[in-house]
Amino acid sequence: MRQEIGVKSRAGVVGLGAVGGALKHVLEFYYDVRGYDLNGEGAWEDVLDTDTVFVCVGTPGGSDGRLDCSQVTAVLKDLDQEAYPNPVVIRSTLRIGFMAEATARFPHLRLVYSPEFLRERSRLQWSVCPDRIVLSGEERDIKVALRFFEWVEGADILVMDHRSAEIAKLAHNAYIATKVSFTNEVEEICQRLGADPRSVMEVVSADRRVRSPEHLRPFMGPYGGKCVPKDTMELTAAARDAVLLRAVHEVNERAKDRARADSRGDRDIAAAQSGDDVAPPKAVR
Repeated sequence: MRQEIGVKSRAGVVGLGAVGGALKHVLEFYYDVRGYDLNGEGAWEDVLDTDTVFVCVGTPGGSDGRLDCSQVTAVLKDLDQEAYPNPVVIRSTLRIGFMAEATARFPHLRLVYSPEFLRERSRLQWSVCPDRIVLSGEERDIKVALRFFEWVEGADILVMDHRSAEIAKLAHNAYIATKVSFTNEVEEICQRLGADPRSVMEVVSADRRVRSPEHLRPFMGPYGGKCVPKDTMELTAAARDAVLLRAVHEVNERAKDRARADSRGDRDIAAAQSGDDVAPPKAVR
């Protein structure tokens, strides 16, 4: 149901891929939204005539394991050159330390970091009904950013410092990777010792402290997709001595080898371990 809150507020969305496209679609129910993509879609001038800009460009993994945030930097540079006066909310996943660098390099920009948490195959539904909204930045800018999420129901609002927000986003995906690799290792152990991994993991997921069977299903293959591998690698590379996460990666590589040997092929976590057979969040009403 379209609400009247913020009806005159204008939002700009830069980057119209999975994250930005979903955000723009949802915000258009409540606000005047202008989109611009680096491929030329939309008008940059329209984005500048807004109350807040959301930056949703890609941050792919680099050869050194760290995230490449050059597209985010390019957008911030352009906004700085235009002397954009309102909050700039970065939704892209960032490498650890980026926000400290950005605030130092662009002191006149009102930067807020608010990473997106969504499932790629159900990105619209997860954008509509997020579990939490994470924000870091100056209090006055966070308040402005939150005005664009007044329609959200039941989400936890978690405000923290920039470094904690950066790591929190990465840790979330690294935890998913850890659960998947744990399940794959239990599957391997069960097959080696003559047990049924489905029965074993059913016991694990039934515990009230676990609460969800997602990512704990055997025979679903290794984790993959666009975000979980690169975000886990960013956290691992930045920490350098992340013993558990390196083991998670090694187990995942073994799972890939087994999948290829079994002719199952490499399967994407978005289609497998966090598949859409699990009930999604409620849809737009």
